[in-house]
Amino acid sequence: MNVNNRKCFNNIIHLLGFVLMVAPYLDLWKRPKTRGPKWIRGILIFLVNYLGPIGYLFWGRRVPPAKIASRPH
Repeated sequence: MNVNNRKCFNNIIHLLGFVLMVAPYLDLWKRPKTRGPKWIRGILIFLVNYLGPIGYLFWGRRVPPAKIASRPH
């Protein structure tokens, strides 16, 4: 791998890390409730590189309950 390819690869990895850091924070800011306190989620997203944001996106978000359609009687 030459120097130009290595720089390109490093830039892609850093961009991926940045996106993985920003996306969960935006979601955390918009979401009214999460599993556990929001401030703990925010710290974990920041401190645990790559795994913190991925963990939040898959397990930390609270999905709003589906609306149950009333059946006609």
